[in-house]
Amino acid sequence: MSNDRYPLRQIILDDLTSHNKVALLLLLLVIASAIATVWVTHKTRIFTAEQSKLIQANHKLQNQFYHLRLEETSSKKDEDVYKLGLQEIKKEQEIILVR
Repeated sequence: MSNDRYPLRQIILDDLTSHNKVALLLLLLVIASAIATVWVTHKTRIFTAEQSKLIQANHKLQNQFYHLRLEETSSKKDEDVYKLGLQEIKKEQEIILVR
């Protein structure tokens, strides 16, 4: 028996590059697909979080808009009441009818 060492790494590398080009290509494609999947998932999570923040900001702005419209309507009614010379009813002026 001879004690010659075979260059195992070189033999495997030569085997992969010369005889299994399709397998090597498929391996690279699987790795690229896995990296792309992780990247797309990461971007999707970022965009989903940003969308959530934008939706909350939109709801806040809508609430402010509705409150402003309500105040505007209320102030218009107050102006109309003032123009007509109407006054608030005092507690002493109230009459409660009981059947």
